[in-house]
Amino acid sequence: MNTPLIIVGAGHAGGRAALTLREEGYSGRLILIGDEPHLPYERPPLSKGLLQGSTDLAGYSLCDSDRLTELGIEHIAGNPVTQLQPEQHRLQLADGQWLPYAGLLLATGGRARRLPQEQANVLYLRTHDEALALRSALKPGARLVVVGGGFIGLEVAATARGLGCEVTVLEAGPRLAGRVLPPAISQALLDLHRQQGVEVRLNVALESIQADAVLLMDGQRVPCDLVVVGIGMQPNIELATAAGLEVGQGIRVDAHLRTSAPDIYAAGDVCEFRLDGVYQRQETWRNAEAQGRHAALNLLGRELAYDALPGFWSDQYDWGLQTVGVMTSTVASRELPGGGLLLFYLDTALRLQGACGWAPGNSVAKDIKLCERLISAGIPLNTASLADPELSLKHLLRG
Repeated sequence: MNTPLIIVGAGHAGGRAALTLREEGYSGRLILIGDEPHLPYERPPLSKGLLQGSTDLAGYSLCDSDRLTELGIEHIAGNPVTQLQPEQHRLQLADGQWLPYAGLLLATGGRARRLPQEQANVLYLRTHDEALALRSALKPGARLVVVGGGFIGLEVAATARGLGCEVTVLEAGPRLAGRVLPPAISQALLDLHRQQGVEVRLNVALESIQADAVLLMDGQRVPCDLVVVGIGMQPNIELATAAGLEVGQGIRVDAHLRTSAPDIYAAGDVCEFRLDGVYQRQETWRNAEAQGRHAALNLLGRELAYDALPGFWSDQYDWGLQTVGVMTSTVASRELPGGGLLLFYLDTALRLQGACGWAPGNSVAKDIKLCERLISAGIPLNTASLADPELSLKHLLRG
């Protein structure tokens, strides 16, 4: 029997890599190993469509079991990898079985960062099963406290308001999504949530969680029936660390997504790669999709440098947020119809490096797509032209 290619992690990145390998003509043995019992799926619907009841797992799975069988992809669930031996090119499963590999992709993702205190009314949102547990608790009139004003917390808050819950968001920092958004967009998010009836408290510290309330360090008591904690993700690097691979805040890779072991690659949320010379991880749909595909190609020997632009989106009520590229310091902005805003980030040569858009519905998507083309074009731009809402971005793209 031929030595297989193995993918550890059957989430979005791992699933996309497996499908890409078959699409690219790899006909050898292919094994996909996942901790969850489910088929590979995308995570954005967990905080939106699934909580709302408008979609189910089949609606956001990358494929069904018949398709995996048809493609000859062996899916191992409920039997996780417990040990990795790079020098011997093999790994061990929980049942003790050893599997050799010809090439390996680590797409182990992460898990919700948890509070030290565990109790029944505290829920998290990272997996399909966690989303189902939360959906059953979001009843009309339920008093929900969301700990964390990042995107997961805010999307849960928006969905819960739509389901008739009373919602309070607690954020330790001075603004919402402060790590990734410019102040103007953070303020727009804050205004929108408050307009929708969410109580948002900034600069607060948690003391403890009780059965019917959250206690803050300043002595305030926030009554609640349910607490959702959205304070980030803990990357699953333990397997790589124990195997002696280079790690930082994730599994470190080179320009080809190759780890410090020559026949092992990493992709998705757990992958720490260089962007503008700085190691970072990207916990986004776009990154999982692009790196899953790219790692698959390099497992086949393509030796392609990874240079995909980062980007993400978030739906908040009937508004949409989208970004593309690298956001360092804003140098120009333009107002969009309906009260939206488009921010531009340029380098010292006035070439577009990144953009961030906020507008009703999905109306900003076209502008962000044009910004992506402007970034790729690398042409110098005039800041006054970027700020002029009467001058189309397509016109700037034509030079």
